[in-house]
Amino acid sequence: MDYQVQLNNGQVINLTNAEFDADVFTATLNNQSITFVNIGGAIINKHIIVSVLPTTATQSND
Repeated sequence: MDYQVQLNNGQVINLTNAEFDADVFTATLNNQSITFVNIGGAIINKHIIVSVLPTTATQSND
C-alpha cells in the first residue's frame, strides 16, 4: 500500500508499496528512549511526524 507521512514543517514523505505495521510503529513512537525513526530511508525525529495516512485517505490542495 502507498502511504504519505506528513511532517510538522509542511513537508511530506511518500512511501510507495510500503509494508506498514501500525502496532509496531505506534509502539516505537510511544517508546521514550527512541528519538529518531527510519521512514523510507529517511532518518527523522519522531516528534515532527504529524500523521501517516494511506494515500487513498489524502487529498491534494490543488
